[in-house]
Amino acid sequence: MSHKGTGSRRMFMLLDMAVLLLAILPAIVSCSRRDIYRADHGVPQCEITGSLDSLFGSIFKPGEPGGIICVTRNDSVVYKTAFGMARLDSAERITDSTIFNISSASKIFTSAALLKLAELGTISLDDPLAKYFPEFPENIFKKITIRHILTHSSGLPDMRPLNMEQWNRYLTCHNSVFGHDKDYRLYGTEDEHMQIFQNLDTVAFEAGTHYQRDDPAYILVAPLIERITGQSFDRWMRDSIFNPADMPDAFYFRAGSRRPRLAHGYTIADPSSRPRSFRSNDGRWDEYDYGEADYFLTKADRGACSTARGFLRWNKALRCGKIISDSSLKLMESPIAVTDIPDTWYGLGTAIYAPDSMPRRIYHMNSNGGFTAMEIYWPDRDVGCVVFSNRNDWKPMTILHKLDSIFMAKDWI
Repeated sequence: MSHKGTGSRRMFMLLDMAVLLLAILPAIVSCSRRDIYRADHGVPQCEITGSLDSLFGSIFKPGEPGGIICVTRNDSVVYKTAFGMARLDSAERITDSTIFNISSASKIFTSAALLKLAELGTISLDDPLAKYFPEFPENIFKKITIRHILTHSSGLPDMRPLNMEQWNRYLTCHNSVFGHDKDYRLYGTEDEHMQIFQNLDTVAFEAGTHYQRDDPAYILVAPLIERITGQSFDRWMRDSIFNPADMPDAFYFRAGSRRPRLAHGYTIADPSSRPRSFRSNDGRWDEYDYGEADYFLTKADRGACSTARGFLRWNKALRCGKIISDSSLKLMESPIAVTDIPDTWYGLGTAIYAPDSMPRRIYHMNSNGGFTAMEIYWPDRDVGCVVFSNRNDWKPMTILHKLDSIFMAKDWI
């Protein structure tokens, strides 16, 4: 009788513990994996949830184009929240499976691809571009290397035409597939851009002596990889970069791309002008991506598309040695080219902020059409933040400074 009572008490104690665990488990999970929208009543506040909700909720309002924000710390997702709409024409909300053009963050894939080819012995980063582009002026391109592309220090001038006068001058040297300047700016791809370099007779500066943020040389990487590998750029990147990182949704945008869950980019509408294509019912937003934004289609510099979920997998794969070696990663994130921003350098395809007063920061920030992307990592503290957005009316650098303050207040960085 007493043994039976003891067994019953133990059973009730185990049941009580199970109930308790079930009660607290949602709170634990909610702080490490927040796959939610802005309104999520009942979820316990994590260490930084309130500050980040307040910061991004003030930018991305309900019913407007928005974004998704993911924060990682010590290899765990500690914040993941989506705000706003992926498409205004179909009332599709943003989630962690929404696909965004990721603008300048595309360059991290480009850099990893060329470093991978260098590891395989297929190329050297110090190979001159004249080796792969014999149709270009040898006296110029024998002095420009693959490494110069990756560090924005090639010296190649940006000669893409921006108005009718420049377009007419362009046509005196090149046979274009387009009829007028607007077509070229909206639909020009690498093939069209490469013609610019064939009749180049001067450079902006000697390769390797300066940093030029808008260096057009990145446009050459897609045809460069195609000539090196004998495969299409898209296929080689999928097989060698995206698949090893478990990024099935990643791709390079091309004319006519139609993908489920692909967001549209938006810009503030000018009420005095006619809509570029789609304008929201309230008259506030114009669609601004393929067919509306200048120079949207080049791939290696800003043409990659990804989900936030996929990009988190990429970051983990990159830092776990699944894409390139540790030595190549270290080279990628080592300061090489000096920029015009204090305490900021450029590595191989990535910006590096390294003041004496703060941990080193590796980052990409830029807009492409109506898409704006921020990708930031503090390697010495294992803290990262990804912000993918489909509107271009906010200032990433301002938000970056506010993120610094939030993370510093918690002694995360």
